[in-house]
Amino acid sequence: MDDTYALLTTGNNDYAQRNLTDETLLALGLDMMGFADLSGEIVEAKVLEKTENGSIINAIYRSPAVTAHIHQPLPDKELSSFAGLLKLKDRIWVISLNPVRDSAGNAPAVGWMVWGQALTGRFPSDYNNILAGNNRLADNGSAAGNGFATGEDTVGRIVRTDDKITRYTFLYDLSHRPIVALETTEPRRYYQKGKQVFQYLLWALLAITSFIALLVYLLYRRKIARQFISFERNVSALLGDTAPITTEKDTFTRITEQIEALTSMSSQAERQLKETLSKFDALYHNQHMGMILLEHDQIVDVNQALLNLLGHQRTQLINAPLDILLNNKDGTLSDLNAFQQQDKQDVTHFETNLRSATGQTISCNIEAMRLDNQVSQTVMLAVKDISQQKRQAALIETLSHHDTLSGLLNRPSTTKALNQALTDKRAIITLYVIATRLREIYEIYGHHAYDNAVKHIADMLKQQFPQAEIGRLSENEFIVFTDQIAADQFAPRANTVLKVSANHLSETTADFDIGLNAAMIGPELAFTHFEPLVHCGFYAIEQQSVPKHNVTIVDQETVQAANETLTINRNLVTALKNDEFTAFFQPIVNATSNQVIGFEALARWYHPELGTVSPSIFIPLAEKHKLIVELDELVLEKACAFLQRMQEYWSKKSQHRLTIHVNLSSPHFGTNALINNLQQLIKQYQLSPGQLVLEVTESILLGADQETIERMHALKALGVQLALDDFGTGYSSFSSLCNFPLDIVKLDKSYMSEIETNEKAKTLVRSIINMSQELGMTTVAEGVETASQLRILNVWRVDEIQGFYFFKPMSAEKALSTFGESEQ
Repeated sequence: MDDTYALLTTGNNDYAQRNLTDETLLALGLDMMGFADLSGEIVEAKVLEKTENGSIINAIYRSPAVTAHIHQPLPDKELSSFAGLLKLKDRIWVISLNPVRDSAGNAPAVGWMVWGQALTGRFPSDYNNILAGNNRLADNGSAAGNGFATGEDTVGRIVRTDDKITRYTFLYDLSHRPIVALETTEPRRYYQKGKQVFQYLLWALLAITSFIALLVYLLYRRKIARQFISFERNVSALLGDTAPITTEKDTFTRITEQIEALTSMSSQAERQLKETLSKFDALYHNQHMGMILLEHDQIVDVNQALLNLLGHQRTQLINAPLDILLNNKDGTLSDLNAFQQQDKQDVTHFETNLRSATGQTISCNIEAMRLDNQVSQTVMLAVKDISQQKRQAALIETLSHHDTLSGLLNRPSTTKALNQALTDKRAIITLYVIATRLREIYEIYGHHAYDNAVKHIADMLKQQFPQAEIGRLSENEFIVFTDQIAADQFAPRANTVLKVSANHLSETTADFDIGLNAAMIGPELAFTHFEPLVHCGFYAIEQQSVPKHNVTIVDQETVQAANETLTINRNLVTALKNDEFTAFFQPIVNATSNQVIGFEALARWYHPELGTVSPSIFIPLAEKHKLIVELDELVLEKACAFLQRMQEYWSKKSQHRLTIHVNLSSPHFGTNALINNLQQLIKQYQLSPGQLVLEVTESILLGADQETIERMHALKALGVQLALDDFGTGYSSFSSLCNFPLDIVKLDKSYMSEIETNEKAKTLVRSIINMSQELGMTTVAEGVETASQLRILNVWRVDEIQGFYFFKPMSAEKALSTFGESEQ
């Protein structure tokens, strides 16, 4: 998914080169695959018929239904997949449209992926193993010619002839328009055979009736008196109690009535015969379904389909009890007995497991039917093998709830299970695990090593926590939770996982630390939802101070700090939009005269719930969420506006122009709009050359190329001074002072507390000051808090001082009141 995401966001076509090939499409059983941006413009496409690479994919994305789905006004999280049929260039396509996100699912959708199969070329040959009868896709004209109009119900129309049954069902495209009719035909072999048998029986019955009539006639002629009376008695005996005795009528009339009763009995026998023939026709109509005829739980007959299914011989089953095919704990016999005892129920369904000749258990669906309308012990069982459906259902269940690589629960299933456990207020212990070096393993050693590392982590977690529920949240995050393990046993098991996984990578000649860290969250912390719990675990690992390969135990203080961080994370964007950020200003004084000569603008945030939030918290979060440029620009504009107002008062008592120092982050330094924005601010607030000082970090100078140096010169051409902030704390060297057009060097405050006691710190600070002054640069000492520090710096002839010894950062209003308006 990340390759697809890169294809649509950066134009990296590695995915297309590796996957959009004929061999890949054939292996996936597809005829085409394509990618488009969010507006439906094609980025990459592949169709097995090369001449249609563009036209088919373009036709799909331009179809009304797909266009409507792509352009529907929905939030990003509600963008969903879309699948169905389309008719393109007289061919029927099965297509699926899916939004493309990164593998973690955090980034918004960047485009659409479509894949499809040409149903016209694949049907019915690719589906013969799951289709019954003869099937084909008929055009609308053929279906309409058989009485199936476009507007008819999708259930279909059935056309019967003496030799076959044909069913027409319309298939609809994504716009719910009929595009083709599915024609299914089956021969009526058993119907024809049954009809022929019925005809034979009917002729036989007529022949018997004629023979009896002729016999009566002959007997009547030979023995009119005695034998006629004898015949009457015999017929009466044959009819039994069905013919009433009517002594008032003559013998001939009585015989006539008895013959009529006999004929009526023959008609009833004929109807019963038809019913029997109909049931047995149903018995053998479907050759794919096994049939068992039972009488008093004893097998009377089976058909060939059942023998093929179970592998038994007919002689093994006939006259054998039904339980020869059943598991010992199966309740099938009880179900059958209950069915036979219910007089009003003619058909019932249930599932059971049958034993094959090899002892294999086969899941089957059973339909039990009575063979007559009276209470009877004769039952016909229709047996259908549902083993494949069961396996497919189990596979779908596994794939939908488990991660395919690790075999652990996937994120949605983990989230649901953990939220349910928290809702039920179970006393669960949770272990949050993150492998910080998995991405590095993938980049250095490839997919195989990465997969092995993930499986290793999963195996270790399963081994140490067999009673727990374990899930994989992302490519490098895992979670374990259970209420079946005590806390004193849980932590040692977690430490075992960390220690065993410290050095694991069998593909290399040396062991490789996969960077496994873990945080244990006890039930006493009483979380109510998945998200804050996981965030707390992540935060605890970031702040951990325990020895390496030991689990971090989360306490209430950590939870409170994590919740505050989570609140800050959620409110950061809103705070920028609502102008909750402001700027404080710390005066900078001349080291010799102790006079204020400028200010440094510092970002401040007062949260409505949390109060003042430290810059050490919200600035890294702003960088993480790519909001640092907006924050920089906000502080920069407030600083320029403040300087303009301060200078109005300051110019009345001094010709010296104040400076304003503003920190510039690395992302902000690299933006294309920086130069234009600075030009507008300088013009808008009437700043003189040298008044605006941009403080850059050492990270900007690392690996700086010609473009970086040219941008620095462009900034100086605007009249902006450049200051190197926190010099000496990072990776920069003294060569940085020579190679870049810098004006000011700021000594980091970490040195100030050392210069009174640490000789090496003294030497280093003195050397920096001397070298900077020899290069014509101004030196500013940050964090000066004592008079002793000030005296030492004055001896070393530092130029400017900034620190609590003189002033703390203050609001714009207080600064104006202190140095501006009150001085009038």
